[in-house]
Formats: sequence, C-alpha cells, structure tokens
Amino acid sequence: MYKKIGVALFCLLISLTGCTGCHDDEQAELPGSEAVLSELQKSADIATTELQVRKLAIYDTSKSERFSWFRPSTWKYGDQKCVVPVEVTLKYGYDLRELKVGDIRTSADSSLVVVRLPRPKVIDAGYNTYIDEGSVIKMSTGLRSEVGHELVEDIRHKAYEAVMAENLTELVGPDIERNAQTLLTTLLHSLGYEHVVVEITH
Repeated sequence: MYKKIGVALFCLLISLTGCTGCHDDEQAELPGSEAVLSELQKSADIATTELQVRKLAIYDTSKSERFSWFRPSTWKYGDQKCVVPVEVTLKYGYDLRELKVGDIRTSADSSLVVVRLPRPKVIDAGYNTYIDEGSVIKMSTGLRSEVGHELVEDIRHKAYEAVMAENLTELVGPDIERNAQTLLTTLLHSLGYEHVVVEITH
C-alpha cells in the first residue's frame, strides 16, 4: 500500500555569491551557459518530492522450506511465521551533476534561459530505524523457536529491497516535475534571468 504524504521541497539552497548586483545594474552581463551550469551543479542532488511506502513483510517457513529425506537439515518439526510492518521513505529529484553545457541555452539578449533536466531518480531512500515490537506478529509451531530480532531485521531489509526494485516514479512524477520547475525558476530568476523555461526529459 502506498501513501503519499505530501509534496515537500527538500532542496539544498544555493548561496549565490557574486550575483547580489544582478538586479541593481541592468547593464550587468548575465551569466552564460557555462556559468549557469556551474551554479546549478553546486547543488549536486536536489530532492523535490517525498513518498512513503508502507508494506507488510510476511515470513513463512511452510512456504519456503522443502522436506527431503536426503537432507537432514530439512527435518524440522514445525514452522515459523512472522509479519513485520515496514515503512520506506523515498525522496525523488534530480542529479544536477548529470547536466551538460548543451542542456542549457540562453537567448541572444540573455533574457531567456532554457534548462533541460535529466530523468528524475531516487535521491535518497531508507526505512524506519525503530520498530515497535508490539507491531510484529510472530508464531511458531512444533519444536521451532520463535523468530528472533536478527531474523526480523533481515525480513525488514528484504522488504526494503523489494520496494527499491519497484518503479514508483509514476506515482509522483507530476509532482517531481512541478517542484523542480518551481525551484529552478526561482534560482535562475535570482541569477538575473527574466524568463526561465525548464524542460523535463521523459
């Protein structure tokens, strides 16, 4: 089950040193493509949208173990079952280090700048470090011992890897693009550009 907890700008605010006079002096020359690229790459990764994914990780030895007369290790009496809630937080955005000079265009009169962004990606991801033991359901039958803490952590990690293997970008794609456009438009306005166009690679 996926739960979108809202759009948030987790961006690294850029210190625009040397541009404080851009608006005061209309004759000042605006930065060209290479200078704009340099300013954008100072941000490295920008995360624009957050998504929370909640999963129930189910562990059941009765479905994963197979009995064999020729393998004594399979001669186990009973089963282990465990249900573990896992909450994964994904932050989507752009790696501005992937930008090239050719991705930035300026008009002849330097009033317009066009930036073409790469495809969005997962900038940061992780799952809850704390787990309420009361939320974990454990059951064992026969002579099997109860599922221990180490195995619970292994179950949680496998659930995290399963979430990371999914392509969830479509769930938040429009928000990623809209927030990136807002962020970069504000930044490029501060560099002195009157008109800003942000293109998204699909």
